[in-house]
Parts: sequence; structure tokens; C-alpha cells
Amino acid sequence: MTGNAHSLKHWVPASEAERNLVLKELESMLASYHFQSSKRYPTFLRYIVDATLNGHSGDLKERTLGVEVFGRDPDYDTSADPVVRLSAGEVRKRIAQYYHETDSSSPVQIELPLGSYVPEFLLRGPETTEVRPASVIEQIPSTGRQAPAGQHRLVIGILSAMALLMAAAALGTYAYHRVYAVEGTVIDKFWGPIVKPAEPVLIVVGTGNRANQMSSENETTSFGSHISGPKHRISVASATALANVTAVLHQHGVAHEIKEDAETSLTDIHSHRLILIGATNNPWTMRLVNPLRFRFLPGPMAQIQDTKNLQSTDWSIDFSKPYSSVSTDYAIVARYYDPTTEGLVMVIAGIGPYGTEAASAFVATPQYLEQIARQLPAGWENRNIELVLKTEVIDGKAGPPLLVSSAVW
Repeated sequence: MTGNAHSLKHWVPASEAERNLVLKELESMLASYHFQSSKRYPTFLRYIVDATLNGHSGDLKERTLGVEVFGRDPDYDTSADPVVRLSAGEVRKRIAQYYHETDSSSPVQIELPLGSYVPEFLLRGPETTEVRPASVIEQIPSTGRQAPAGQHRLVIGILSAMALLMAAAALGTYAYHRVYAVEGTVIDKFWGPIVKPAEPVLIVVGTGNRANQMSSENETTSFGSHISGPKHRISVASATALANVTAVLHQHGVAHEIKEDAETSLTDIHSHRLILIGATNNPWTMRLVNPLRFRFLPGPMAQIQDTKNLQSTDWSIDFSKPYSSVSTDYAIVARYYDPTTEGLVMVIAGIGPYGTEAASAFVATPQYLEQIARQLPAGWENRNIELVLKTEVIDGKAGPPLLVSSAVW
């Protein structure tokens, strides 16, 4: 579809009138439903905007905000109490939703960059016309009906999966356009080796080991039983990751095919550039990542292992604990030439579903990818890279991804 887009440039309000423009935009944002349902997030956003406008951005540190905004003691443990980090992550999400869903006529836009508590103000430039894909939904496999209780984060329903994918794809495409105009070409550098050749990309999605479950089907199995069975199940995290990845591929005009892990052969992965989604539920990921420096170790205490530090268990999740107690997930993002496939492979995979979801947001959002530009050596875009990401689980959702380790070769 065709739409109007504004170019955005960083802007520092200098006069009282310009500061009032920012405050007017702030009030409009806080009056929206995105912020009205909470007391914490509007208070946080108002405080950091006011402080920045008043020339006190240097005071916007985690401990100061914990004390001034959330009433913590001056000596509180910021590692044990991440209230500021979690609040900042949620405010970023709500700001993104606000600008995605609101047709604002304001010349000013407020952003909260990743890794910072200092808001930035953007000034809208003249309108330009851009072409956006209508949807990626026609390329996503169908799913079945609602899952039984206890199957955490499971989608078994064609309509619900379609709604999820349409929303996620729209947000992914929006984030790509909105941030790209400001951040530059980091997404081109990261995706360049994958999207520049003309051949289509194969996306392999992990769905878990269904061999035993599928063995019960035969020629007399009813259609209703078939479509509600394991073959038509895809997790919310995988669906979100698919939407984020295909949004980027659409923007670069790259054709793609989607297959489930169980339906993918060695011949398939030899004939395409490859994107793998999911880890412990995707045998291809487990196999191809295993020779790399960072690899997945499944089991009750699943972890990402650093082969240069075998004793460390920092990046692990205890799968025996209640799912509601999981507060952190980890993921691997890799882009490298693989000798098994004799081609380029991109891995987007978490230990758990939150990690996979956060990893897909990382590769599709220039703002997150800027962490690579800051931490990796020059020339990384032309080399093999493997990254370890961390995400906090906020109210059962993946928080912003944080790059914690990397390998370049």
C-alpha cells in the first residue's frame, strides 16, 4: 500500500515556544490509552522529559530515577530491583505503539533511545510518499484452533494467528521505517549479505519434535482432529519472529519460503540462504550452531554455553521451575557462512520463547542493531558474527534485547 511518511531529524528545543511544543506532544501522548491505564509509566516519562527540557539530562541515571520517581532508598540495590530498566523498556514500547496507532499532526516526536534514560526530540520534515507491503500474512502457514489450557503461549487457530501476525508485521514494518530515517544504514549492514543476492530465502521455523504425536494419524483421521493436532501449532514467539523477519525481507524485495523444521531436508538448506527461528524446538538450529563459539545446551538447566568459558552458567534457564517465575531469557543471533549448508545462515533463537521474540525484534529494529555498531570492531558487516542477547521478562512479555557478548571471525 502507499502512504505518507515524514523524514525525522534530531532536534534540541532552544526557545520557550519550542519547549512548549514538546510539552504539548507529551500531554497528547499521556492522554492516550497507551498511558492512561498506568500511573508508573506516565510519571516516569514526564519526569525525564521535564528534566531534559530543563537542562538536567545529565542527572537521568538509574539510581537517581529509582529514588526520585519510584521512591527507592538512596542505597537500594539496582541489580536486585530493576524497576527503572523495566519501566524504561515498557515506556519505549508504549511510545512505539502510540506513534504507530495515532495519526499525530504534531511537528514534534518524542523518543526514548535504547540504553538511555534521556529522551530525544525529533522534528518532522516534509512529507514523502512511500510504498509499504499490505501484509505478510499470505506467506505464513495456517494454524489450528485454541490450545488446551497448560500449553503456554501456543496458537492453535487460524484466525488468532492471522490477527497476531498482521499486528506484529505492521509494528515491525512501522519500526523499520520510523527508526531507519533517523539511525542510518545499520540494518542494511546487518542484512546485506542475506538480502543482496537475488535468490529467495528459506525460513525454517521450529515446532518441536512431533514424530510421536503425528504417528497416531492415519487415513481415517478426521479433518477436525487433523487441524487441531500438532501439525497446525505454532508458538506466539515464532509467529512474532516470522512477522518481524518477513517485514524486513519485504522491505528489501526479497522472496522467501517458510518451512517447519520437520519438513525441511538437507537438500532444502543446501539450495537457499537460510534463516533459522527457534532453538530447542528446532533441530536444525541445534545442529548448525553447535560448532560455533556460543551454542545451546538443552536439558532441565538449559543454557547458552560459551566454549571459551565452559564453567560459566550465566546464560541459563531452569526449565523445572514454574514458567511464571522466569524473569530473564537469553538468545543467540548469528549471521555466518556455514560449511554444512555451503551458504549463509542467520540464526534467531532463544533458550525460551521470550528470547526468540526479543532476538527477532533485535534483527528487525535499527535502534537495537546500533548496539552492534557500538560494540563490534570495524568491518563487522563483512564478517561472520555471533551474538548473545539478554532480555528481561516483563509481565509475561519479552523486554528490550541487550547485547551481552559477541564473536567475530
